[in-house]
Amino acid sequence: MRAAMIFMLSCLTQCSIAQEIPMFIGTYTHAGSQGIYLYMFDKHTGDATMYSSTASEHPSFLARSANGDMLYAVNEIGDTTATLSSFTFDGDALSFVDAIPTGGASPCHVVVSKRHPLAIVSNYGGGSLSVYRLEKNGGIEQIQHIQQEGTGPNKERQEASHVHSAFFSPDEHRVYVQNLGTDKITIYRIDKTNDNYSLVEESYLSTPAGGGPRHLVFDEKGQNMYVLLEMAAKIVHYENVDGTWTLVDTVSINEDGFEGGNGAAEIKRSADGKFLYASNRGDANTIALFAIDKSGKLKWKRVYPTGGEGPRNFNISPDGRFLLVANQQTNNITIFERSQETGELKDTGKQIEVSTPVCIVF
Repeated sequence: MRAAMIFMLSCLTQCSIAQEIPMFIGTYTHAGSQGIYLYMFDKHTGDATMYSSTASEHPSFLARSANGDMLYAVNEIGDTTATLSSFTFDGDALSFVDAIPTGGASPCHVVVSKRHPLAIVSNYGGGSLSVYRLEKNGGIEQIQHIQQEGTGPNKERQEASHVHSAFFSPDEHRVYVQNLGTDKITIYRIDKTNDNYSLVEESYLSTPAGGGPRHLVFDEKGQNMYVLLEMAAKIVHYENVDGTWTLVDTVSINEDGFEGGNGAAEIKRSADGKFLYASNRGDANTIALFAIDKSGKLKWKRVYPTGGEGPRNFNISPDGRFLLVANQQTNNITIFERSQETGELKDTGKQIEVSTPVCIVF
């Protein structure tokens, strides 16, 4: 009987642990934040428990390695002292390994390849991108720095190059770099020669003038691409037709009649490929839901208030049951329950209070 009780308690403990997964939150540290926060997220209930914090200056955007044992953060400082930092994660705590300059001011995005030992940082203030080789022990080596040039029609926001993000194509043969300042997406081929990597510019796309491309997502096959325009608060849908990206549609992420200021921030596609979400800051403070039909076309469904101000990054839990929005200006993360059948969101009433949340990574 006693052995049976011990076995049962052991099973309950293991089940409890199994339903909690690590969740990292990147922040700005000018208003009391310690840096990077580790929460344990209960994927069954949507509860989040603060676990630990790791000191780092303005670790605004985060990226996790494919196997989960490394975390990378851009330290978004407004001058050339800005860095990319690396941390090991043993399932319990982060340990600092390395930091190396990004070669530009205000790095706002980092992406890590699942196929290659590469990370790419976008320097918004410097208008450039930096390419890094990643070592298994967490070491970082900068192998390339690419300066982009140009302007756009908005004299206040597009007075110079502002690289906002870089994303690997689904097959990871190419990198797509979004420049808010020039209304361009530059496409680079990943070249590998004798284990040495470099990005080689192939072509570029001009996005709608004055829109300011910020982030994008692909479908699984790389046949459809959805580009979020920050200043216009619109999604531009492109389709790959015989190797050439062709504009299919442009849709607003706002409700009809909205006349306030825009600041579109993040775009994500559900893992099943059926739904697309996009956040808008400014006067909207909303997240929009679109259905994706079999051809890849977007169908507007609904807009939700985010339960705070300045919705920056958001993320969908790995099992697709929850969507969490980081409201930077009101120091809170809103937890939505998500229907995997309809894509609809329901505010759970649960909040995570954290200073200036910017990025959420599982």
